[in-house]
Amino acid sequence: TMSGSITRERQRACRSEQILATALDLFCKRTIEDVSIEEVAKHAGTGPTTVYRYFSTKAELAVSSAVFYWKTISGKYVKKLDSPTYQEADGRAQMEQIMDIFQELFETEFSFLKFLYEFDSFIMKYHIPWDRLEEYEAQILDLKQYVTRALEKGLADGSLCFSWSVDETYFTLSHIMLSLMQKLAAVGRLLPSDERVSLFRQVKIAGELLILGLSNTQRQS
Repeated sequence: TMSGSITRERQRACRSEQILATALDLFCKRTIEDVSIEEVAKHAGTGPTTVYRYFSTKAELAVSSAVFYWKTISGKYVKKLDSPTYQEADGRAQMEQIMDIFQELFETEFSFLKFLYEFDSFIMKYHIPWDRLEEYEAQILDLKQYVTRALEKGLADGSLCFSWSVDETYFTLSHIMLSLMQKLAAVGRLLPSDERVSLFRQVKIAGELLILGLSNTQRQS
C-alpha cells in the first residue's frame, strides 16, 4: 500500500541518517582512515551488511557524511542572513556579519572542521571523482549567493572598493577562511609558539583583514 511504502521510506531515511551521524561522530573523534565500516555498524547498532547496503564503500560513506553535516548546519547559520537587520545593512556591514558567521562556525563546529581538513586529504589520496562530490560542493556553495550579493551591494553603495570580479573575490575569500579554519582546527596547536595568539583570535583577525582589503580605496590589480 501507499502508506506502507511511505513508512518503509521513512525507516530507510532514519536508518541512513543514524549511520551517517554515527560515522561522522567517529570520523570527527578520530580520522576517516582509522575508522572501519565494522566500527560504524557496531556503534550504529546494526551490521556491516546493512551499512554496505546504504553506502557501497567507506569513501561514499565519508562523502555522504560531509554532505549530511553541511545540510544539518547550513540552515542554522545561513538563516541569520535573512533577517531585516542584515538586509538593511550596507555591503561592508553585510560582509562583516558573514565573517562573524565564519568565526561562529569555527567556535561551534571545531571537530567538524578538523574532519574536513582530513577529508580533503582523503579525497586526494583515493582520487574521488568530481561527479561524486557534486552534492558536497553544492552544500558548500550555499553561502555563495549571500557573499556575492553583499559584494555587489558594497560596490554599488561605496562601502566596498575592489577591482577583482565578484566571483574571483568570493572564491578567494571563502578559500582563505575555510582553509585557515580547517588547518587551525586540525594542527593549530602543533608548536609552542602557536599558543601566543588564540586560534579563535586568529580567525577573527583574518576576517577583519579581508574586510579591510575589500574596503581599500587604492587601485587594486
